[in-house]
Amino acid sequence: MAISVFIALFSSLLYLYATHILWQRFKSDESEAANFNRHKLLLIAALAAVVHLISFSGHLFSDGMLMFRFGTGLSLISWIAVVILLITNINKATENLGIFIFPLAALTTLLPFTGTTLQPLPLALGSHILISITAYSIMGLAAAQATLYAIQERRFQKRQLSIVFKNLPPLQIMEKTLIQLVIIGFIFLSFALLSGVFFMEDIFAQHLVHKTFFAILAWLTYGLLIFGHFQFGWRGQKAAYYTIWAYFLLILSYIGTEIVLNFMMHAKG
Repeated sequence: MAISVFIALFSSLLYLYATHILWQRFKSDESEAANFNRHKLLLIAALAAVVHLISFSGHLFSDGMLMFRFGTGLSLISWIAVVILLITNINKATENLGIFIFPLAALTTLLPFTGTTLQPLPLALGSHILISITAYSIMGLAAAQATLYAIQERRFQKRQLSIVFKNLPPLQIMEKTLIQLVIIGFIFLSFALLSGVFFMEDIFAQHLVHKTFFAILAWLTYGLLIFGHFQFGWRGQKAAYYTIWAYFLLILSYIGTEIVLNFMMHAKG
């Protein structure tokens, strides 16, 4: 355990170093920015992601069970976000988005080793949870991307870009990345819903019906956005708003279930 904590701490320091490199780029003038070593940043981020994975992967499975805890879920979400960011950099320069993602990853690397409750889960149910977490990670990254895009476009039109927004990728790249994230997330969300049908006895049971309803509603909203984008050319602010609202529905499908049920119980009383 002590070795894993040390590895996680090392990963956190690497993420912070990557954040520092990006921030120095943001503060530099145009001549200094031209000499920025992009490959060095991506290499450090990739190394941090590999070390991050090593730190918690050895404790994720035991005796044919998924050893899940809340901190592990948050750490896994941030790790997936970093990996997706690195993948998007294969064909476009989106590394500046790391100024938001890398600090979050640095904060969550040690969470799997905190005192939160450990829940051993069967692999079938655990697989469904991991797929769902992946979908949440990607769609959360897409929602963050959509929010940044919406703010960036408005400030660009008003010529009120701050130092952070000036250093974000161009609007065209931001928009293209957003659609790619939504498509990838939609695929994982589809698998999450299908796995829920196979691995859970009754996804429309009383304690799951609201969760299932909001998840399907979110899935339909994402599907409508993808269809509208390719069929009618939906883009820009419209695509951003659809992404944000769909993610809000996705949050309700998990976090909002208990709130809705408690409200209904009080209403009946």
